[in-house]
Amino acid sequence: MRLDPNGDASSFPKRAALPHVAGTPDGSAWFWGGSDEVGRLNLLTPERIRKTSHECIQTGAIVPLDLPLNVPGPAFFGRENFRHQIHSIGPGAFDDQLAYNTQSSSQWDGFRHFADPKSGFFYNGLKTDDIEADIEGEETAKKNALGIDAFAKRGIVGRGVLLDVYEWSGAKYNPFTTHQITAEDLRACAIAQGVTFQTGDILLIRTGWLHTYNSLERSAREERAKRELSEHHYAGLEASDDMKDFLHDTYFAAAASDSANFEAWPPPSFESSLHASMLPLWGMPIGEFWDLEGLSSKCRELGRWTFLLTSAPQNVPGGVGSPPHAMAMF
Repeated sequence: MRLDPNGDASSFPKRAALPHVAGTPDGSAWFWGGSDEVGRLNLLTPERIRKTSHECIQTGAIVPLDLPLNVPGPAFFGRENFRHQIHSIGPGAFDDQLAYNTQSSSQWDGFRHFADPKSGFFYNGLKTDDIEADIEGEETAKKNALGIDAFAKRGIVGRGVLLDVYEWSGAKYNPFTTHQITAEDLRACAIAQGVTFQTGDILLIRTGWLHTYNSLERSAREERAKRELSEHHYAGLEASDDMKDFLHDTYFAAAASDSANFEAWPPPSFESSLHASMLPLWGMPIGEFWDLEGLSSKCRELGRWTFLLTSAPQNVPGGVGSPPHAMAMF
């Protein structure tokens, strides 16, 4: 099955009725062709971009959505810290050099980041062996396939929608616990904010994670960065069938949050996690560590929760992830 990206979610297959195609994992929705590398970003069509630009850009206000590359600092989950060096190249002239893990601050998880744990497939049929061949420097037919450069060459522009779940909840939960944000929570928050979803929306969820992190003393940040992966507990989206139905069937182009993991951490299992569905099975990019604090304030100020969202990932052939370089425009 191949979908028309200009079509509407109401006519697209629901998750519960996804057709099984021989040689593909159960639950896969590889609808955009055998050579496709951008998945749900296909929904960001010129017509949708034109319509969103016309409807959403009214004041000219811009809100950047990337954290500094050294935040969180120290880096979480054993990842390397950001390093920045400035070099003199002559009198009055300088270059600088950066070194960092693309998953250590604001990021897009690209399709090379996570395979379906059950089948071993990455999105659209790529296998671990294909990526390892790139690591070894081998020339293959799938060299650099599914790299983040595919996002970069296309660009990401669409209607962004912020669901400020933390504000809507009255800040009644601790984002540094495994608080499960349910699909019903997202629906209720959308109703409270007067939001109606459209096919190809880019969904942003404010969980309060960054608000809580920003309140920590330096010593507390350092202690938390030293923790083993299993010792971290954070609020995020619930990895339930209801949530998967909501995310899949609404046909969002991508989704991101201010949290470290997007979904509630730790998940019940990697097999049942949202990462295991969204990235390899649906081709739906995931954003993490996004700075949604200023966006939340701007949306409340203007009384609207939709905007033009732009993102220019790094053009790194075969890259796994990238800072989003994202902005919301009103």
